[in-house]
Amino acid sequence: MFKRANLKEKISCGEIYHRNMRVNAREEAKVLSIMDDEQGIPHVRFERTLVGSCFKDPQGVRVLALDAFAKDFHVN
Repeated sequence: MFKRANLKEKISCGEIYHRNMRVNAREEAKVLSIMDDEQGIPHVRFERTLVGSCFKDPQGVRVLALDAFAKDFHVN
């Protein structure tokens, strides 16, 4: 319970977070919203973009549980 509260404070709408990919690229996630589902589990809705040395490829909007988002992306 406390861990989720701390994560909600660290992840903000409009902020951009990154994760490294196996290839020479990284994934960029711009947070659009954070909201609880019907069971009270917080989820992050974000716009995903693949970024490489010579490209920036929009991948659409995705949703991940807050805990999964924090594991995948660099959240300080």
